[in-house]
Amino acid sequence: MTGRTTIARFLLGSTLLLSVAAFQAFAVENSSPPIVPPVGDRSAVFPLDSLQTADTATLDLSASATLTAAQATQPENIFLFSFPLPPGQQSFLGLNGEVSLISALPVFNESLNSVAVNTSGPCPADGSVFPNYTAVYAAYPNLAALQSFILKNPDRGTSKVAIDYRMPVGLPVSNCMVIMLDWEGGSRVNMTSTLKMIYTAESSSPAGMLLQTNQEFVFGIYIGPGSTRNDSLSFVQETRITQPGTLLAFVGDISDSTFGIPAPPGLWRTSNDIYLVPGSCPSDIPVISGGWTPMGGDYYSDLPPDAQHLLSVPLLGFQKMAAQKFVYQPLDVKVEPGDCLLTMFGLSAPKGGIDSENQVKAVFVTAQ
Repeated sequence: MTGRTTIARFLLGSTLLLSVAAFQAFAVENSSPPIVPPVGDRSAVFPLDSLQTADTATLDLSASATLTAAQATQPENIFLFSFPLPPGQQSFLGLNGEVSLISALPVFNESLNSVAVNTSGPCPADGSVFPNYTAVYAAYPNLAALQSFILKNPDRGTSKVAIDYRMPVGLPVSNCMVIMLDWEGGSRVNMTSTLKMIYTAESSSPAGMLLQTNQEFVFGIYIGPGSTRNDSLSFVQETRITQPGTLLAFVGDISDSTFGIPAPPGLWRTSNDIYLVPGSCPSDIPVISGGWTPMGGDYYSDLPPDAQHLLSVPLLGFQKMAAQKFVYQPLDVKVEPGDCLLTMFGLSAPKGGIDSENQVKAVFVTAQ
């Protein structure tokens, strides 16, 4: 659901479902194993002393939207809800709470739940609905998403992810926060946020920024670039480092789900990894504009010997379900211009379709 990708294009033209770009979580939130410490991980918890002494506040970001019957016939609906901030600049530090997706029918639905900031201008009216992100950003050009959490549900029931983190640096925010509840799928659903934002008026020095390390790929069917029938292959998203600094954390969630084609007949396991390659991105991994691989390949074997394994989140599933997990991994890893982050996607399955989506971002601070 990274901008409505390959699976969305497939399902919109398919008789399997009505729409969608891939998500779910039937008996999901507690089904995945804990994060396994990656081999060769050099990460360490970044000291929080400077922010622990700051005066912090919380902002309730609770929001809920239930699709009407008419809305459920559309390809996509994005609901916006606004939450004013105090005057002046604040620093976003983290979130705690939950996002959920409830479906009454055994068809595939997904929701992308984003926490955004509208830095200037009027804030959206609560419950405003838009058909796509082009329309959202045309109406609110100063709106910027800080973090997104993906939920998928290939069956009836509740899909949810609990979220709880506090970053070692703040992200500048002002004016108002916005919750975006974005749906694609095959039936009416309810989407809910019970998130609370932690923030402070004391600016952290230096301020942090987010690097996009997220992407989505499809296994088990070929529906265009970013998909493959061969479950033994892998995919990659590259993120090039353009300035010296420090990686302080990875934060977001991962959802790997069956969707509108036959599910694997038994156990399946996805690999979700992030590596740091010093100096440059590997020349053996062919990417297109946007930094992702359009074709599956044996890309794990193309990792150079000096690649540092920073994150590993293997997820386990069984037949028709979604495996998903909130991720917060503290780091203290120095990087230089030219270094390359590789977000890797892999699958081990007896056969069948899996949509693999990573909504994890890197918290980064520039060198001073």
